[in-house]
Amino acid sequence: MGYIIKKRPTFLTVLCILTFIGSGLGLLFGLLAIVAAGAIAGLLESIPGMSQLNGDGMMLIVISAALSAASLFGAIMMWKMKKMGFYIYAAAQIAMIAVSFSVMGLIFSLLFLVLYFLNFKHME
Repeated sequence: MGYIIKKRPTFLTVLCILTFIGSGLGLLFGLLAIVAAGAIAGLLESIPGMSQLNGDGMMLIVISAALSAASLFGAIMMWKMKKMGFYIYAAAQIAMIAVSFSVMGLIFSLLFLVLYFLNFKHME
């Protein structure tokens, strides 16, 4: 008996590729910001009143990088046609909305969640 291989819909492929790019860049920039934390901390301390934001800002960068990694992992699972990927991606995006407070982030996150959900029936 052979395995039945489900063909990934083209629309899901496009969504996943866009997520690989967006979440991959988010993770890359987050990691670069974490590595450059010393320079950023020094810069913030030189600006009056900004030294208080240093810890919170760095925590936000770490959280954003972790959520980008989770989104990327979810997209990889959806690429493999696994429903669990949608749940991971959705949780990461909802958390990202709560953390970022960005209107554009909210719009894109909700749009991608709806578009992925439309492909949910094709996953196992």
